[in-house]
Amino acid sequence: MGSNIFSIGVSGLNAAQTALSVVGQNIANGNTPGYNRQVLSQAARMPQQEGFGYLGQGVDITGISRIYDKYLDTQVLTAQAGSNYYSSQLSQLNQINNLLSDPTVGLSNSFQSFYSSLQTLSQDPSSVPSRQTVVNMSQALVSNFTAIGNNLSQMQAGANSQITSTVNSINALAQNIADLNNQIAAAAAGNTQQQPNDLMDQRDQAMEQLNKLVSAKAVPQSDGTYSVFIGNGQALVMGNNVTKLGTQNDPTNPLNVQVTYPNANGTNTVVPSTALAGGQLAGYLDFRDGTLLSTQQKLGTLAIDFTTAMNYQNQLGRDLSGNQGGLIFADMTSYASHPQDAVANMQLLLSDPTKLAASSSLQLGSGGITPSGTGVTLSGVWASMPGTYGWASTSSPPSVSTHPVTGLTGMSINATTATSITATLTGGPDNGQTFNVVPDPTVSNGYKLVDNATPANDLGIKFQLSGQMKAGMTINVSPVPTGTAVSGNGNNLGEMMGLQTRKIVDDNKNGTNTGLQSFQTYYSTTVSFVGNATNTVKLASSSQTTLLQQATTSRSNVSGVNMDQEAADLIKYQQAYQASGKVLQIAQTLFQQILQMGG
Repeated sequence: MGSNIFSIGVSGLNAAQTALSVVGQNIANGNTPGYNRQVLSQAARMPQQEGFGYLGQGVDITGISRIYDKYLDTQVLTAQAGSNYYSSQLSQLNQINNLLSDPTVGLSNSFQSFYSSLQTLSQDPSSVPSRQTVVNMSQALVSNFTAIGNNLSQMQAGANSQITSTVNSINALAQNIADLNNQIAAAAAGNTQQQPNDLMDQRDQAMEQLNKLVSAKAVPQSDGTYSVFIGNGQALVMGNNVTKLGTQNDPTNPLNVQVTYPNANGTNTVVPSTALAGGQLAGYLDFRDGTLLSTQQKLGTLAIDFTTAMNYQNQLGRDLSGNQGGLIFADMTSYASHPQDAVANMQLLLSDPTKLAASSSLQLGSGGITPSGTGVTLSGVWASMPGTYGWASTSSPPSVSTHPVTGLTGMSINATTATSITATLTGGPDNGQTFNVVPDPTVSNGYKLVDNATPANDLGIKFQLSGQMKAGMTINVSPVPTGTAVSGNGNNLGEMMGLQTRKIVDDNKNGTNTGLQSFQTYYSTTVSFVGNATNTVKLASSSQTTLLQQATTSRSNVSGVNMDQEAADLIKYQQAYQASGKVLQIAQTLFQQILQMGG
């Protein structure tokens, strides 16, 4: 009997001591990331038949298991991937938003300063200092464009660097999971009842770190290992084998990198961000190929349309020496199909302020206005952009070479009645053709030439009288002779100033008109686009952060260490240990008494 009690006491003492060790392990790792609370499992030993019944033989430890909920852990991993997907974009988007909306850095003030300099020059078109101010403001506008473009390019380079770094981190974590797979399989040795809990915690923690980088799914295998899949089912880890992701330069844009997955035949498959579903890697890819690229394209579109329009109008006029105007800015029309590359090539060509074509290329002809004595004089005649100018219906803007005044040698305006007016052109692309003349509502006593289409298109020639056209009146117009000084004429400058509010910018230069806007309105729209994208991601990031916190709390409530519970268990198992020790003490006393009785 004494030996039976002694055996029971020893088993109880061992169980209590082991339980205290488990509780101590929980307390020690209460703040260890990824640690799951461990619990001791024990069962009564097989009782022994003693005739009067079955007598217990003590207790056995059956295992030490961790409190783990696969469902809750999956929720945390999913929320983790979503949270990092948005947070990786948000900091980048905030930079773009702050850059474009900053009044000291953004383009709004630069545009306003540029057009203000044109307004000042219009008061005295022959003023060289005022012309120099226009040149200076032009350079300031170009510099502002390129400064913003350089910032965006740096963000692009930074995103590519982060993509490469993230891929390397994914591969390192995948290798870590594979190594832990190998250790777990060896430690378990096929015994699913005795798992290496701490190693399994480390592997789950590695999976959580992996889901910060890329959305990954772990599939448990019969040997205790995990098979890890990403994207559209691409295997990242199989047992202790790792298939590493790679990066390569984008053949269509060498400045960007692509994420690749190796194929069995030695080739690589490009993994798009849409296949990655979540995580930091997809966030950087979507930022680079989404909002960042769109912003670069919009900024480039604005630069192309602005410089092309200004160049076009300047070539329609005459400079201070009476010569045809040239390009103010570098020609960027070739970037229309890839506007994201335009800003880096934006350049001011005009350095001599006298070369600014402020004056009209047309003047009253030698025949003047007939019959004499009409009492009406020609206030001005000038070339303007045709009403069809732009990319709305063509793959490139109309060339100056097709404008009616190019090569024009003369124009006769004839009024059959006060409202039936035509103009016949001599020389140029429309030589010998007659067009209608209609009132121009934007100019007092103004008129413009239109074609015979329905509705009629503005051809790009306008004139202004001191009064209304009268029946029988004829006006002869001719080009200003090359080299004839026209210092006091600012009609072409007026057309340049009018470009400030003219709806020219077309966001789609491949034939589909998505709505024309003025330069400053289009820039404001771009700022709003970035702002809306930033707010959308900010709200989504906040929502995902809340979901992650809730999922983490739910998991912690189940598998995390509760110090109050551990303190209670510590007291419980301490008392059990002391009680088992008392049992041993009694067993020893009984055994000694039995020995004495036998002596």
